[in-house]
Amino acid sequence: MLRLLLRQRFHSAQICRYFSSATPNESSIKKKLEESLKVESINVQDISGGCGAMFQIYVQAEDFNGLRTLQQHKLIKNILKDDVANMHGLTIKTEPTNR
Repeated sequence: MLRLLLRQRFHSAQICRYFSSATPNESSIKKKLEESLKVESINVQDISGGCGAMFQIYVQAEDFNGLRTLQQHKLIKNILKDDVANMHGLTIKTEPTNR
């Protein structure tokens, strides 16, 4: 009985996460990037499973025009250097606007 109850609560928490707004960390990262870059499209997702220290970031920005992928990623990491120091993992996908 206890197992069933715990499983139901865990499942409910997962469902709520899909329908809830961004976590505070997601919002903070998104805000920093939007304030520092000319963002056309952005998506920040906490993929940690609960600890809030692993993120997947997608950014399409005018600032990336003419830069190689590595340079684009370094720009993101420099903007988020204080946050990155506390992360377990980070996946970055970037695109320029002139593709």
